[in-house]
Amino acid sequence: MTGPSDRGGGGSGASQEAEPSGGSDAPKPAIAIDLVEDGGDWSFVPDVEKVVMIAAATAAQFDEARLAGTAAAVALSSDATVKTLNAAYRNKDKPTNVLSFPAHAGARPEPGAPRLIGDVVLAAETVAAEAADLGIPPAHHLQHLVVHGLLHLAGFDHETDAEAEAMEALETRILAHLGIADPYAEEAAGPTD
Repeated sequence: MTGPSDRGGGGSGASQEAEPSGGSDAPKPAIAIDLVEDGGDWSFVPDVEKVVMIAAATAAQFDEARLAGTAAAVALSSDATVKTLNAAYRNKDKPTNVLSFPAHAGARPEPGAPRLIGDVVLAAETVAAEAADLGIPPAHHLQHLVVHGLLHLAGFDHETDAEAEAMEALETRILAHLGIADPYAEEAAGPTD
């Protein structure tokens, strides 16, 4: 881990290719996700593993997301764990919804293996509370944060207005493909610091 690149915002792991939202007849995804259940109570999102995999696979279908041929770990974690990571890597002693840890640039995969882009860590309690505050389905908020985190791993950021505009526009297009309303519309809020 090189440090988080988050927008504000050892359990058991399941490594699998994320399937696009189109079902079994859809083309195979371009991203491999190692899903790790690292803590927190994620029961507020039914079929949480499927929700994460669909979000990742959908994001990978967009060429401009630069996720084709990649692999990432997504950790479903707790506020306590995310708070510790946020303090250690960002000097912010509080939990946040999502943290992204890009892989080292020099890492080379085995021939034919996907390129490892890093880790995304999500905080259950914060994700649940934000979804409730926003009045949106928790699964939609989780999918937004998964997409957001993966885009950070692919090199997107929002440090400048131009970067934020480009990243948010891509997120919005990906989420629309998932049937999720624009989280950056005036009445909605995106990922937080």
